[in-house]
Amino acid sequence: MSERLGRYEIVGELATGGMAEILLARKEGPGGFERAVAIKRILPNFVNERSFVDMFVDEARIAARINHTNVVHYEELGQDEGQLYLVMEYLEGESALSLQRRARARGHALSFAECAYVVAQAASGLHAAHEMNDLNGNPLDIVHRDISPQNIFITYRGEVKVMDFGIAKAADRITVTEAGALKGKFAYMSPEQADGANLDRRSDVFSLGIVLYELTTGRRLFRRATPVATLRAASKARVVAPSSVVPDYPSALEEVCLKALAKDRSERYQTADEFRRALLVAIRVIAPDTFPQDTLPQTLVALFSDRIEEKRQLLRKVSSGSVITSIPSGETEVAVELPSVEDMLDAPEDDAPQDASTGPALPSDTGAPARRRPRLATAAVAILTLVGGALAWSLRDGPAVASVSGDGEANVHELADEPANAAVPTASNENVPAQADMVEVHCENAPATVYLDGLRIGESPVQVPRPSVDVALELRHEGFETLRTRLRADGPDVRTFRLTSAARPARMGSSMRRSMRTAPMQPTMASNRPDDFPVF
Repeated sequence: MSERLGRYEIVGELATGGMAEILLARKEGPGGFERAVAIKRILPNFVNERSFVDMFVDEARIAARINHTNVVHYEELGQDEGQLYLVMEYLEGESALSLQRRARARGHALSFAECAYVVAQAASGLHAAHEMNDLNGNPLDIVHRDISPQNIFITYRGEVKVMDFGIAKAADRITVTEAGALKGKFAYMSPEQADGANLDRRSDVFSLGIVLYELTTGRRLFRRATPVATLRAASKARVVAPSSVVPDYPSALEEVCLKALAKDRSERYQTADEFRRALLVAIRVIAPDTFPQDTLPQTLVALFSDRIEEKRQLLRKVSSGSVITSIPSGETEVAVELPSVEDMLDAPEDDAPQDASTGPALPSDTGAPARRRPRLATAAVAILTLVGGALAWSLRDGPAVASVSGDGEANVHELADEPANAAVPTASNENVPAQADMVEVHCENAPATVYLDGLRIGESPVQVPRPSVDVALELRHEGFETLRTRLRADGPDVRTFRLTSAARPARMGSSMRRSMRTAPMQPTMASNRPDDFPVF
């Protein structure tokens, strides 16, 4: 690519999302100095959308204030010929999700201490964000809202960085989210987030607890076969004790994990720093003779030696001004499926042994929690069905963008569901389908409210990912008849509809009123069968 943004030369594309793209760029300085940076830019067809621009600026304002070693560094918010762009530090490493997948693919078990260390460092970065004040000393009440393994990055030197504040909540945001609007990845939501309630820092603590659970057990906690079921599981917040999944799970670490995952937020760690301190104590108990800050880089080198060399070559080319012909892929082992806790245990979800609403079932000195017998693997794995009705929620500030990752993870973001590693050359595009996979729903004569399978998405025009199966689509607006149809999996990329005005009841004359008093009423039947819907 031979494009320039201000003083930056664009040398390649890392990933493209629904409304934003991540670019690899070369920053030029005096004396031939050059280094790599990552640039985030709104896609051209959205640069004139005021709501998206405001959200883009919000992200820059929030993230740029946080100066902490465990938070990715935003260097600059720039503008070039009307194009706004964010410049971020370039990092060499992998996301926590990539680490987990590669370890599973290579048959390598991550140590409990290393996993706890990664989460403790992420908690340190989160706490720094939560504690931020404005220039007058007033709390900003920042809540990340999108903590997940995709947004926790680990450099090859063992540094841990929290990333992607694109949907973070803060007291002084330009854009304001409608109460009850849902944003984030369903499988990593706190119960209050899944219910659309008001959020505080304890929601991020819960999400980070999910990351700890999954890193240490190798199992997905709330992921289910469909986005709707995943959201329901997050709302219920029933947590199977880690020792029921991994028999030798350390009791000291289990106590910390379950407290972070308490459904009642008053029973969780009240700050991310409390969570961090508890993790460090647990590390000393379970691995007194090891230092995970030293062993973690060794683990990364052992697992990613091929990618480390590939990225070193890329950096040398960037620094020397050479032409970049290829960029390392984003996430690794994307075909690796991480099984759900639900898939590994006999008990149905409603009979899960741990209900966080009644407090975590902590291990005692007399024995570990009761363990359940893992069941045999079934002959076939259920194919994840992407139900369009569960992929997006209403946003007042503009069209919502929903996306689904390669492992069926549903996400709803205000601006774009950026790749997990948006600030690094290993940016993942698994959470942001190409725009060809999106379906735009338009209404010609009214800002219709769009529903899929009975769930509200937002006001038209709105984009949703193309469903893998046909789903019911409704468009509603006051004063118009509800339009009911089907959203076809193999239909066109743009669906345009026109609502019919609702007929006003005619005023009754005296003769009509008399006839109604004397004539018997005839029963009528309105059909609502799917076969009556027009199919597009």
